Amino acid sequence: MQVAERFGAKVSVALPGRGLFLLVAVEPGGLDALVQGVGGRIVARLDACRALVVMGLASYMGLRGSRVLRFIGPVSIDQQRFSTVMAAYQTPPPLVS
Repeated sequence: MQVAERFGAKVSVALPGRGLFLLVAVEPGGLDALVQGVGGRIVARLDACRALVVMGLASYMGLRGSRVLRFIGPVSIDQQRFSTVMAAYQTPPPLVS
């Protein structure tokens, strides 16, 4: 018998929909297939080994022990600032005459 059952409590752990995570691969390449394989989406590629990824918490938990990854962790950012930076990052610089 669980502790919660002894006290008549009901415990429910709801997993949030999706979150933002930093993934660092051991070797360059392979992040696309790994992320797509767990239903995630790369939102910012930082270099050949690092990317910011949107995916579900269950996917994050499943990838934590992956030998393909050197690091995986949640990222908390200011959404407005992130949107501004990403827009600037994807916009070509102005031409200087």
